[in-house]
Amino acid sequence: MQKIRLAILDADTLYQPLRNIYRSYAQMFVSLLRESGADWDFRIYPVISGVFPEAPDEFDAVLITGSKYDSFADEEWIVRLRDYVRTLYALKKPMAGICFGHQLLAHALGGNTSRSSKGWGLGVMKYRLQSRPDFVDETDSVYLLASHQDQVQALPPGATWLLGSDFCPNAAFYIPDQVLGIQGHPEFTVEYAGRLLDVREAFLPAADVSRARDSFNIPHDGKKVGQWIRRFVEKSLSRER
Repeated sequence: MQKIRLAILDADTLYQPLRNIYRSYAQMFVSLLRESGADWDFRIYPVISGVFPEAPDEFDAVLITGSKYDSFADEEWIVRLRDYVRTLYALKKPMAGICFGHQLLAHALGGNTSRSSKGWGLGVMKYRLQSRPDFVDETDSVYLLASHQDQVQALPPGATWLLGSDFCPNAAFYIPDQVLGIQGHPEFTVEYAGRLLDVREAFLPAADVSRARDSFNIPHDGKKVGQWIRRFVEKSLSRER
């Protein structure tokens, strides 16, 4: 049986102090999904550098990583990525997006993403389950590491609300067999999140940084949500075929 071919659209370059240790967000997702049981063919495309798949038949599904950039910005590669998402949606390619990827999917498909007036979401955050599709576990809430100041303000047409909190109401959504967007970072480790805070601390509110560091003592559900992503892709493709 042919392996699932996942195109990981890498939307960022890690800060230099982190790059030699953690390599890229794409590699973090390869590790997370392999740990979740995904015996897939992973194909990485650094879209931040303008490298996109040459043709849709190169892959079966797509995952868009996080990024320090705004998903609603006018940079050429971001505009191209939003257009590309709409093309893939019309072709019914299953797509998952994390943080920036989550926001971009919502914005490109008719929702709305913008800078949040609530400020930075940092550290381990709790999200309540709002619906129960067949790719999630029996649970009422999950904890995920977060690092963002943009939020999805309105879900796209056809989307179902999946996760939410008082701070981030639209923390995850899905469109059956086509789109899964998640604001939190299942691919992050506490170690990486702490080092990222070290790099960014100079321009982050001190109180937010302190709360984030305190929250690192709370166990997070990154591995569980990695399994959600795997099951979403596998179930979407099995129903399509």
